[in-house]
Amino acid sequence: MSLTAAPDVFRQLADKLSNISEESFFQHLVKSLADILEVDHVAVEHVDSQQGRVTSLAEWSQGKFNKTAPYLLSGTPCQHVVNYSTYFVYSQVSQQFPDDKRLAALGVEGYWGVVMIAPDGNLLGVISLMHSSPLILPLYAEEVLRIASVLAGAELAHQLAESKTRERLLYKNQALKRIGRHNEALLNTINEQQRFQNAVVNVATAVAAENGEAFLHQLTAHMAEALSAEVGFIALLDTHNADFAHTLTLYVNGQIQDNFAYYLPGVPCHKVMVEQECIVVEGAAIMLPAESNGALSWVNGYVGRRLDNSHGQPMGLIGVMFKAPLTDVDSVRNVLQLFAARAAGELERQQDEERIRQLAFCDAGTGLPNRTAFMHHLEQVVLDPQSPNFALLLLDLNHFKEINDTAGHDLGDLVLKTVAERLVASLSRHHYLARLGGDEFVVVCPDMEAGHALALAQRLSDSIALPVVINQQSFTLSVGVGISLYPQHGSTPQALLKYADVAMYQAKRQKHAMCLFEPWMGRVVFEQLNFAKRLGKAIADKQLNLHFQPQVDLSSGQLVGAEALCRWHDEELGDVPPGKFIPIAEERGMIVALGNGVIEQACSQLAVWRAQGHSMPGQLAINIAAQQFEAEGLIANLLQSCAHFGLEAWQLSLEITESGIMVNPEKAIAMTEVLKNHGFGLAIDDFGTGYSSLAYLKRFAAAKIKIDISFVRDMLTSDNDRVIVATIIAMANTLGLETIAEGIESQAQLDALVSMGCAQGQGYYFDRPLTAERFAQRWLS
Repeated sequence: MSLTAAPDVFRQLADKLSNISEESFFQHLVKSLADILEVDHVAVEHVDSQQGRVTSLAEWSQGKFNKTAPYLLSGTPCQHVVNYSTYFVYSQVSQQFPDDKRLAALGVEGYWGVVMIAPDGNLLGVISLMHSSPLILPLYAEEVLRIASVLAGAELAHQLAESKTRERLLYKNQALKRIGRHNEALLNTINEQQRFQNAVVNVATAVAAENGEAFLHQLTAHMAEALSAEVGFIALLDTHNADFAHTLTLYVNGQIQDNFAYYLPGVPCHKVMVEQECIVVEGAAIMLPAESNGALSWVNGYVGRRLDNSHGQPMGLIGVMFKAPLTDVDSVRNVLQLFAARAAGELERQQDEERIRQLAFCDAGTGLPNRTAFMHHLEQVVLDPQSPNFALLLLDLNHFKEINDTAGHDLGDLVLKTVAERLVASLSRHHYLARLGGDEFVVVCPDMEAGHALALAQRLSDSIALPVVINQQSFTLSVGVGISLYPQHGSTPQALLKYADVAMYQAKRQKHAMCLFEPWMGRVVFEQLNFAKRLGKAIADKQLNLHFQPQVDLSSGQLVGAEALCRWHDEELGDVPPGKFIPIAEERGMIVALGNGVIEQACSQLAVWRAQGHSMPGQLAINIAAQQFEAEGLIANLLQSCAHFGLEAWQLSLEITESGIMVNPEKAIAMTEVLKNHGFGLAIDDFGTGYSSLAYLKRFAAAKIKIDISFVRDMLTSDNDRVIVATIIAMANTLGLETIAEGIESQAQLDALVSMGCAQGQGYYFDRPLTAERFAQRWLS
């Protein structure tokens, strides 16, 4: 499904809610999500946090519904979802959770779970997407899951509340029966009442197939008929002023009447709202609201009951009125209670649905229209003959992820809210601003040509450039803006958004604030997408391989280890350099899977060399990306690979970049200690290019510092680089750390490094990265 087809998805999820029975809601949801997001398995599960158990509400698995037995929460991905609200694993999730038998049985590789929250904020369960290969989802998947979790949470809360109501009614009926056993005189009355209640329940159930306004009309009419009441009504409290109520349905002598609003204080309905129930046996007409204009002047008996939602909060009231004075008060009260439960459940369902629709079309964080509302608006603008031309501006904040990572998502949300306010202040009334999700915003500008669109983009960029100060923290932001024009660049909403996205991507590549779409840009983006798709498949199919570059003792020239370097040859693209595919893997969230594949291949190759009778001196170095270092399961994966291939931990050295360590230095310190305790070697790669302080450096459990190639390459011609190299070596020696220089290409560089005290090195002077076979022939034989 294309990116811009997402609004149809959201509308479908919202619109179909009222057409699905309680019994099939969750089945419909899991099947719809599987179809929309093209995943093999989708499950909706109720979580009992107190008992630590998970119960399946519905599970769709490869074209059919599955029945899954309840299982323990502990040791499953579901537990991580409960703890962190969302949990994503690109691949190898079954290996990370070996005790989860369901994952193994389904052959799950990728996993994404989100929590279901009740309208009151309580956690109810989990929606999980599972796939039999690495999980690659469309950009709108997060928004789809957010809406789905709200829908499912509201529905489950509604079902649980109705279940409790039925239990309470059953308990009361049983209590009546127990009383009856001790009072034979009362028994006949109770039996008669029970028969009456059963009849009313049957009537109420008969209208359950209807929803919305039709349901309430039928319920009111049947209630009045069942109680032989001349008047039946349901009223809803005013959302802005609790002293007013609005009738939703009003039947008088079997005929539906026009609804009206009325003032509560001084009328029986006010007592209902205060005391939950009001009964007037005779003379109720003089107490009725003046807004009825005397139409009910003949009323005598009145019985009203408050309608509360599942959290005990009043929503409205239900009642009946009689021409004659009341005689059988208890029967009317009990029957009205049953109808009140039905009416309250339907009203709450309607309110939940309205909130869901608001969520489906409004961004909660900024109050702006969201992607769904924007696409609907854009469709209307394109179809409007009065809109001959307009501009579409797509804005994406630069490096916003760093704010979330360093300051936290709560503060990040406040920053986005401030950004939204600044954008609103910079726009005119006829401009349409929406938030597409994440850090993306979009503006529709009627009757605007290219020059004015670029000027507006500059104004928006300037408004964001001012520092954002929140909680005494200051954040400096910038933005990339892509612009497409109607009808020059496209005649459909999908094309216009796509081309604006392409232009925005081009602006970021060129490090410009804004860019107007040009046709040639589309080809560039297509190539990038094709590249990412082929890379993802290559990683999943284990088509990447390793080359090995020797690491030597600079004094003796003897082999002291090797570095495993990832290489990719593609049938269509040819040999792709790491400098091109590694950044794409990081940008697209594939680097963890790639890194795990490198670990497996490196361990496998050491085992192969051992079987061939080759002894590998020292350690085999493996590069660990920052995202891989931050991800859960790294240590378990390393230990599992070593155990599988019969290796000792000391045979591997993990090279972690200085900048990667400094993403979360305290966590890095703890991780390096654990890795060291397991016996793995540790080296800080690309040292000198990051910003680590000496205070942190001495706390890392590293054994080796690797001097970055950029300093080694120029140290003979640049005094600054020579001083930096000498300082790094001296500092490392002082801390008792080994040093290894990369990128050595000449005898002069080698001599200079030895004179400065560097112990080890690698580079083309010794050998290029070699295939496993060539490396064994040249260095291990």
